[in-house]
Formats: sequence, C-alpha cells, structure tokens
Amino acid sequence: MPRRPAPAEPSLRRLRLACVAALVAFVLIIAVITMWPGPPAPGGQSWLREYLQRAHAHGLPRWISFGKIEFASNIVMFVPLGLCGALALARHRWLVVPAAALASAAIETIQLVALPARYATVRDVVANTTGALIGYLLALATLAYLRRRARARSSVQQPPLSAPIGTVSAHPTAGHPTAGRPTGPTRPR
Repeated sequence: MPRRPAPAEPSLRRLRLACVAALVAFVLIIAVITMWPGPPAPGGQSWLREYLQRAHAHGLPRWISFGKIEFASNIVMFVPLGLCGALALARHRWLVVPAAALASAAIETIQLVALPARYATVRDVVANTTGALIGYLLALATLAYLRRRARARSSVQQPPLSAPIGTVSAHPTAGHPTAGRPTGPTRPR
C-alpha cells in the first residue's frame, strides 16, 4: 500500500522553500558584514562605547560591556543561519551547526589574512557557532510543534478505522455481546 503523505508535509515543504530563500539572503548579508574591508560602522561602535560610558555612570552594571555586546551580536547574527538552515534541510539538518562553525572559522581566517583593518578572533567563532546552535534548536522546536499540530488535525479529521472495544456504533447490534452469532438453532434436531 503506498504511503499517504502526512498533512504536515505540504506546509513543511512551503516552509522549507521559504527558509532556503531566507538562508540565501542571510548568507549574503553576513558576507557583506564580515568581509567589508573595515570594521562595521566605526561611527556606531564609537557611539556605543560613549553610550556605555554614560550609562555606567548612571547605574548600568559594569558587566554590560562593549565586548559582551559585540559577543552577543555575533551570536544573534548566526541564529537565522541555524534556524533557516535546519528548516531548509529535509535530512541531515544537524550538519548546519558544524557548517556554521566552519564558515565562521573561514571568515575569521580571511579577516586575519586579507583584511588588516579587521580583528580575527576565536571568540567570534565561538559566538557564531553558539548562534547557529540556538537557531538549530529553535528549528527543532518549530518542527516538533508543526508535526504535533498536524497530527492533532489529522486525528480530528479522520475517523478511526475500527471503533475501540466498548464504544457505541451506528449499527444497532454492533456493541451487543451476541452480535454476529446466529440467534436461532443452527442444526436440525
């Protein structure tokens, strides 16, 4: 008997296609951000440093530093890669995290070798890989939710093939203990 597609498959297929398009866009954006010859938005970085100094003077905890914000932004930058990458792949979605780690290491190597105005660090690879892992875990949670919702819908829409024992059937004698047995004598006496 051929396998019937699960109700979730068409919606998962559409989601997968949307994630492929989003993944391409995110890869291009990250390539521009990370391969730009100079640091991203030097004016914005100096503004953030000045803002943090003023905020620290007014009570912002000192542990919220420029380095921690930069680390967090590197995590956030790779979350969409992990999420869209894992949702785009039908199989072997776990490969998204090692691929992101390799891509991040390649980015840092290129920055070290070819972009002297950029700072290459292992810390960025750790942050980017963490972001991809968070995105991957969000993708798994999204897939589990969609599959659970599809199963709930299909169980509501499709009646069971056979009624469980003790349930009432539309046929008047189906639940009766003598249903299906002959009611009169079966052999001549």
